[in-house]
Amino acid sequence: MSGKLGRRAVVIGAGIGGLAAAGALAPYFEQVDIVERDVLAGSAASRTGTPQDRHSHGLLAGGLKALDEIYPGFSRQLTKAGAVAVGIAQDVRYERGDVGALPMRDLGISIRGATRPLIEAVLRNCATAVNNIALHSGCRVSAIIPSPRGADVHGVHIELRSGSSKTLEADLVIDASGRGAPTLMLFDALSWARPKLSEVAVDISYATAVLDIPDEAPTWKLAITLPSPPTQPLNALLLPVEGDRWMVTIIDYGAPGQLKTWEDLLAAARRLSTPTIYQAIRHATPPESLSHYGFAASMWRHFEQLPRLPRGVLPLGDSICRFNPIYGQGMSSAARQARLLREMLERAAAEPDPIAAVQAGFMAEIPGVVEAPWSMSTRTDLAFPTTRGERPENFEQSRRFDTALFRAVIADPVVHRAMVEVAQLLAPRSLLQEPHIKARIEAVAAKAVA
Repeated sequence: MSGKLGRRAVVIGAGIGGLAAAGALAPYFEQVDIVERDVLAGSAASRTGTPQDRHSHGLLAGGLKALDEIYPGFSRQLTKAGAVAVGIAQDVRYERGDVGALPMRDLGISIRGATRPLIEAVLRNCATAVNNIALHSGCRVSAIIPSPRGADVHGVHIELRSGSSKTLEADLVIDASGRGAPTLMLFDALSWARPKLSEVAVDISYATAVLDIPDEAPTWKLAITLPSPPTQPLNALLLPVEGDRWMVTIIDYGAPGQLKTWEDLLAAARRLSTPTIYQAIRHATPPESLSHYGFAASMWRHFEQLPRLPRGVLPLGDSICRFNPIYGQGMSSAARQARLLREMLERAAAEPDPIAAVQAGFMAEIPGVVEAPWSMSTRTDLAFPTTRGERPENFEQSRRFDTALFRAVIADPVVHRAMVEVAQLLAPRSLLQEPHIKARIEAVAAKAVA
């Protein structure tokens, strides 16, 4: 066991967070077992465990960077599999109703446009290529088993497709199940209080069409039309994906019904605050059907505020924080959390109780990973009167700053790059409060008043 922190780590869930976590764990455990409830296909295919995977997904530059660090060559393999390279911001039509379109500048940053099933398939291939990672699909973790001697974790109880069950002993269990149910059930079994929950209820619905990219496509590759709160709840994303296709997603806040037909989607596109996406798709060949999805609320379970966790369990990804998916932050946040896990594993190697050290270190630093995307997404959501959730004390001031920021982005490439680095999870949100950036934003605002 030289250089190892334990014999086995178990990861619950083979989504982005679980697969990335397995790669982080592999150097530090003799065996890493990923347990996934869905029966996984050998190629890119939708699965029931991610009902939103038929819709547009964004792997931000910060998430792509984290996955490349955990699995070197991941982005290259994703591109080889058909993902579309998109330069930020020279290939992006990014629009707000109040300020118009942002400049299409080359900022030296790129992302990959791909469907969620393709991203997962490439990541699965990376994970299963590691000798000590094993992926078990079609198996359900029914419980995290505590040790008879106290609040330590003994392992997980697994129900197999055959109807039989077994126990996997583990030194560390990563709960990347999405809902965090196994960890919460463990808390209940131990009679521990569950963590505090922050919730922002948005009640959004969205519809997606997959279209062939026309021969006479626009010069941009990706288009984003933001909503204009509080009066314009519609927003949209047009994403290039593998197979020379577009995924077009229209999102509405508090909408009681769905866009059921292609004609409904086109009509909604016409009502967006800018005409770009409607103009791009209006002559497209109608798809056979639309995909629909609803999302009720963003949720942050504050495990980091607890005095401790049961020794040997660590929630990750959506088990900690589930973001409004329209902002494309979930996959990237999960990947960055997995990279944080790897950093904590490396630091803990010399500790007398490395498992407890990993848990404590991870929870101490997880707010630094989660807070920025949480604040960026919920600030827009809370600007709609239908959104239910606690508005922070400086809410209106933050909204005014956002408007000033976007206006400065148009005029100043330095501010533009700073905003993109923060939005793409490459830099902390505090970058926008640095004196040299604030001075540039204020200078543009002063000129507008003059």
